[in-house]
Amino acid sequence: MSLAKKISDDVKSALKGGDKKKLSIARYVYSELKNFLIKENLDRDVLKLSDENIIKIVKTQLKQKKESLEFATKAKDQIRIEDLEFDINYLNDFLPTMMDEKNTIDIISNHIKENNLENKDFGKIMGFLKQNYNNKIDMNLASKIIKNIFKE
Repeated sequence: MSLAKKISDDVKSALKGGDKKKLSIARYVYSELKNFLIKENLDRDVLKLSDENIIKIVKTQLKQKKESLEFATKAKDQIRIEDLEFDINYLNDFLPTMMDEKNTIDIISNHIKENNLENKDFGKIMGFLKQNYNNKIDMNLASKIIKNIFKE
C-alpha cells in the first residue's frame, strides 16, 4: 500500500472511529500533501504522489513538530507536549527505518578512511551519505558523528 493511500485510509478510519487526535494529524498531513501538489502544479490527486515525495513532506512536518515540542517542553505545557508526541509518533510511522548509530558510525568511518578525508571535506562526506543512504541514515545524527570523529 502506498503511503498516500495509508494517509487517506487513516483519515477515513479516524472519522469513522471518532479518534480526534489521529484525525487531526492525518488531515494535517493530507493537507500538506495537497499543498505540495498545488505548489508544484501537479495533478491534484494525492494518491498519485510518489512515496519519495511523501517522505520528504513528512520529514519536514516531523522537523517542525520536534521544534514545537522543544518550545512546549521549555514552557512546560504538558497538554501540548502530549499532543506533539502523538503527532511525532504518527509521522514516524511513514518514514523508512533508519540505520542505528553503530552502523552509521561504521559507514562514515569507512568512507573517511577509504578516501583519506579531512575536516574540510565535511560537505563531501554529507554528499556521499545523501547520495547513497538518503532515506536510510538520519542526516542530523550523521552530522554529529562526523563532527565527533574529527574532534578526536
